[in-house]
Amino acid sequence: MFNILLIAAIFGFVLTTLLFLKKSTQPKAIISLGGFYFLLSVYALQAYIIDGVHLAKCSWFFLWPLMLYNLFALPIYFYFETIMEDRLRWKKEYSILFIPFILSVIDVGYIYLQPDAVYAEMLHDAMTDPKNRLHVSYWLLDLDQHMLLRHVWQLAALLVVLPKLLNFIKKGNADNLKNILNKWLLVFWIGLALFAVFAIIYAIENMLAVNIFEGGALVPIILYTIMFSIGVIPIYFPTILHGYPQVIETTVDSKQSISDQQLDSKYGLDESRIKRKLKLLVEKKLHLHQDFNVTNCAREMEMPTHHLSYFIKQQYGLNFTSYKNNLRMEYAKNLIEEGFLDTNTMEALAWECGFANRSSFSKVFKNATKYSPSDYVLKLAADS
Repeated sequence: MFNILLIAAIFGFVLTTLLFLKKSTQPKAIISLGGFYFLLSVYALQAYIIDGVHLAKCSWFFLWPLMLYNLFALPIYFYFETIMEDRLRWKKEYSILFIPFILSVIDVGYIYLQPDAVYAEMLHDAMTDPKNRLHVSYWLLDLDQHMLLRHVWQLAALLVVLPKLLNFIKKGNADNLKNILNKWLLVFWIGLALFAVFAIIYAIENMLAVNIFEGGALVPIILYTIMFSIGVIPIYFPTILHGYPQVIETTVDSKQSISDQQLDSKYGLDESRIKRKLKLLVEKKLHLHQDFNVTNCAREMEMPTHHLSYFIKQQYGLNFTSYKNNLRMEYAKNLIEEGFLDTNTMEALAWECGFANRSSFSKVFKNATKYSPSDYVLKLAADS
């Protein structure tokens, strides 16, 4: 039974590493999620070590993790809040989330300030009788009371975000990525709620020395199974590693050129960063490279390919190829207006604008302007 805790811990640490290292469109949300999985991994690992009677080999892994566990509500609340609001702004009410942590800091500090014999006795009792370790007394609270408090806080945080979550799920569910996000958030919320509920039951059973359900091991087995499920369920939702930015709904004519002002209306969590990178992409003329595609663009933007395609579709009403070609046609028109063809061939113009040959360039140009390049030159001459 305890092996599932070890597996959950390993999966959690791997996921934590991926979340912290992966480029994301919502860095604050992903950091919060990574923080939760780090706490869960440490929690599962210590439960495996103590309940699996391995504490003698890892005696250093005792007492101090209590402070980490009492932060559970914090990354959970911040993750849901950031996902749904697409930003996170500190509010003084958030200080309430730190109450379990503050109490644990006081109690852990108190134990460490006691004579070494006090800590040694506590450690010995946890090694010889791990099932009853939750009855140990600190200063302000017993260990089972700390467990009860942190998971009550966790459940309260989940209940606070629930109305907003349900409202968020109802919006934009016609999009495939949004549907995946909805499923993930709902499954994640349910898993966390079950985790909190059974942890609360487990703590109450230990405090009252009773078994609420028949069979004394039933509640911890269910609790450990839930922890394992939460640890591995992200395998089925790989897109959560990248985040999911909110989108400003706009309607753009597919033939409309992309101006600097339109580039400024970019969407997403870190709007200033994305606008800066889009402008830099145009300034560096990367869209004029013949090998420039959605994969290369996504790499430059430091975001997933499928998210970039989705963003462009939502913002401009275009697929990536049309988006790229509109930028190229703007550049081509500028070159023509500046007299590029006075000293260069049409083939040179096509090459300069990122096309391999004149034929493909002329086709795209006519689709964008309703004129062939030659006719566009004559039109400019007639207008002047």
